[in-house]
Amino acid sequence: MSADQNHDPSQDQQNHHSNEPSIHPRNALQPVHTGGGPASTSEQAAEPQQQPQQALDGGDTPMAPLYWIAPLTGGLYGLAIRYLAGWAGPFLQSIGVNSRMAGVMSIGFIMLTPVILGALTVYLLRNTRPSWMATFFTPWIATALMMMGSMLTLMEGSICVVILSPVFLVLSSLGGLLMRAILNVMEVQGRHIGGLAVLPLLALVVEGPVTPQDRWQRIERSTVVAAAPQRVWNEIVQARDIRREELKPTLAHLIGVPRPVEGINHTTAQGEVRESRWERGVHFRGRVTDRVEGRTLAWRYEFSPDSFPPGTMDDHVVLGGQYLDLGETRFTLTPIDADHTRLDVVAHYRVTSTINVYAVPVADLLGRDFVDMLLDLYRRRSEAAGPLASGPPA
Repeated sequence: MSADQNHDPSQDQQNHHSNEPSIHPRNALQPVHTGGGPASTSEQAAEPQQQPQQALDGGDTPMAPLYWIAPLTGGLYGLAIRYLAGWAGPFLQSIGVNSRMAGVMSIGFIMLTPVILGALTVYLLRNTRPSWMATFFTPWIATALMMMGSMLTLMEGSICVVILSPVFLVLSSLGGLLMRAILNVMEVQGRHIGGLAVLPLLALVVEGPVTPQDRWQRIERSTVVAAAPQRVWNEIVQARDIRREELKPTLAHLIGVPRPVEGINHTTAQGEVRESRWERGVHFRGRVTDRVEGRTLAWRYEFSPDSFPPGTMDDHVVLGGQYLDLGETRFTLTPIDADHTRLDVVAHYRVTSTINVYAVPVADLLGRDFVDMLLDLYRRRSEAAGPLASGPPA
C-alpha cells in the first residue's frame, strides 16, 4: 500500500490543532500582547500605578480624611500651645525657678501661634493639592476648634475668645498661604515642621524679660439732653434699678461683659464714694475726687479682690487687673438753655501688654461703646423724668 493510501485524515486534524497556541484557563482573561514581541517590564508596571495617581489628583476617598484630620490636628496643636503658655511660667516659679517666661498676652502666643497653626494645617493637606481658597479658609476650621476647645476646658472665656478671634483667623490664613507658597518651591520635611511647632514656646522664653508697656488712654464722649442740668445730675448720682431694656445693645455685653445694675453716690467717713453694682455679683466703688453741684462730678475707681467673682470676667480683661484698669471718670454738665444740657464724659483707662498695638484699639472700641450706652441711659431717664419739682435738689 502506498503512503497516500495509508494517510489517515484524522491525523491531519490532530496536527492542525497541535500547531495552534494553547490557552490555559488561568491565562484566558489576560490580555494578549500583539506588538510583535514580549511586553516590557515598564509597560506591565504602568497599569497598577494609574489608580493612586487618580486619587491624588481628584481628591477621592483615600485623600478625603485629610480634610478633617488636618484642621483637627491644627486645632489640637493650638490648644496645646495655649495650655503650655498659661502653665509653664507659674509651674517653673512653683518649683523655685525664677521664670520670666511670657504668658498668653504676648506676641509669642497671640501672633506666632495662629501663623504656625495655619502653616501646619496646610502642610498636612499638601498631598491633596488644595486650592488657594481652601488654603485660606481651612485654617479657620482649625482656629475655631482651638477656640471651642479652650472654652470647653475653661482655659478661656467667651470675652477673650471673641476679642482674639479676628487676629487668630487672619494670621492663621497668612500662615497657610505662606506654607502653600513654600511648598511650591521646595520640599518641606518633618524636621522643618518640628522646628516651626516650637517657635511660639521659644518666643515666650525670649519675650519673658521684656517689660509690658503701660498705655493710659482717654475716651471723650458727649450728648445733648432735653432736660435741665439739675435733672441730669440727679439721674447720674442716683442711678437705681437699671433694667436690661433700658440699656441699648453694646458689643461688650454681647461678648459677655456684665451689665450695670445701679450706681449710687453716698457719703462715708472717708468722704463721698460711688458704689457700683453689675450683674452676676460684680461690685466696686469710685472715690469722688471733684464735685461741683449740678456742674462737675469725678471719681477714681477702686477694685477689691472680690469685685469680680470667679467666672464673671476673664482674667485677661478683668478691670483693675494686670492687663486692664480704669482711672478717673469725669462728668461735666453745661447748660445750653433752661431745658437743654450738654453732658460730657471723659474716662481714663490703662492697657498693659506687649501687644498694645492690638489691645489698645480693641479696648478703645469696647470702651467707647460702653460709655455711649451710659450716656444714652442718663439721657433717656432725664428726658422721661419731666421737670423738677419745687424744693431743694436731690
